[in-house]
This record gives sequence, C-alpha cells and structure tokens, in this order.
Amino acid sequence: MDLGINGKVVLVTAASKGLGYAVAEAMLAEGASVAISSRSKESIKKAAEELSQGGKYDVFSVAADLSNQDEVERLMDQVLHHFGQVDILICNTGGPKTSDFVDTADGDWKDGMDMMLFPVLQMTKRVIPKMKENKWGRIIFMTSTWVKQPRKSGVISTMARSAISGLSKHLSNELASDNILVNQVLPGPTWTDRSKEITRRLSEARGVPVEVIKEEIAEEIPLGRYGTADEIANAVTFLASEKASFITGAALQVDGGQIKATI
Repeated sequence: MDLGINGKVVLVTAASKGLGYAVAEAMLAEGASVAISSRSKESIKKAAEELSQGGKYDVFSVAADLSNQDEVERLMDQVLHHFGQVDILICNTGGPKTSDFVDTADGDWKDGMDMMLFPVLQMTKRVIPKMKENKWGRIIFMTSTWVKQPRKSGVISTMARSAISGLSKHLSNELASDNILVNQVLPGPTWTDRSKEITRRLSEARGVPVEVIKEEIAEEIPLGRYGTADEIANAVTFLASEKASFITGAALQVDGGQIKATI
C-alpha cells in the first residue's frame, strides 16, 4: 500500500531510541527523508548511523536539548536549512519527573513545561509557514493516555500533555483550510526505557518486584500485554499518510483497550 509519504520530509524529536526511533524507522521505510534529534550527541549520531543503513536512507541528525529555547531554534534552523521544509512534524518529548501533586516542587512544574510544552510550540510555529505555502502538512503530537486517565505520580506529565491536547484540537481547526492535518497519538503502556523507569520507581515505592508492577498494569489492558514501539509507530505513520486525508483533530488511542471510556 502506497501511503503517499515517499519524498516527504519528516522531523521526529526524542528519536535516539524508543517511540521516536521506531517512528523514524517507519517513515524511512515509506521513502521519507527524516531529521531526528535528541539531547545526546553520541546517542543521536549512533541512531542516525543505524537508521541510514549505510546511506540507504536519508537521515539528518541534530543534537538539541528541547528544554532550551535557543537549542530548539538551532535545531529548527539546521533542519530547515538542510531540507528546506518540514512536511511532517512528529512532536515527541521525554517524560518529566514523577511525583504526587503535594510533593511537586515549584521548579518541577517549570521544568516539565520547558521540556514538554514550550518546545512543541516553538517547533510547530516554525514549520507552519512552509506547510501553508505547500497546502500540505501533517502535525502529530505524541501525548499519552494519561490525558484521558491520569495515573498516580504523573501530575506534571498529565498537565503538560493535556495542554498539548488542547493545542492539537485548536490547530486542527485553524489550519484545516491549508490542508494541514493536526492530530495526536495517545500511547498506552509501551515497554520502552521510560516505562521501565516508571515501573522501577513504583516498585521501589511499594517495595515489590518490578515484575509485579508490570503484571498489574498488563492486567488493566484487555489485550493483556504492553504495546511495542513499532505498534505505536504504525499508528503515527498512518496518520501522517494520504490514507488519513480526512482525519484531523483526532486523538488516536493506541493502548490495547486500556482506556474504558467510549469517547
């Protein structure tokens, strides 16, 4: 099936591993040129080398700390200079510190917004002009099922991603006349390094083995297991494609049925 992504330019952030890496890999398989970024210069260089498969695929990498506004601007400057435009923006960010509301320090709120919200605003603003000129664009925000069903100790993430969820819905209306489709993907439990870290912290807090926490979470999922990064990437790739040309303003849950709400 031709998804209509061949020749498009894609920017995927937080892509040295996990969900971002899987999305970049899926986009390259469809013939896109892909820019990737992460905070670590060594990690993103290694990821680019792996993804390019010895020059078979067109990959451009930039090391940038998304919590630093100057570095976000530098990232966008380099990507736009290299490719001339971004057709598909995949806003993926790392997760913030986990804590309950009463234990969250004032600085932690700011750190969370600096990491998860403000770079998304910056990057989105930079790609829109060329998308409008081309009358074609895709913006996909990676949020979380936590925006629908908050979980213990995830207050910073839930708040920041809920703001992005609102932004997604607003932009889907504002940009529709220019054929710029804006959607969000809500991953459920996915066995990535981030999930492993959260599970480890919960196990330490409760004094139980990691496997107990993992099994408890899996029991909440009708499919009975964690998702994989590739399964999330498949959903993202579909939303970025021409096959999703009448979908905008959507919030696609990829969670094995974990969220029980009907809407």
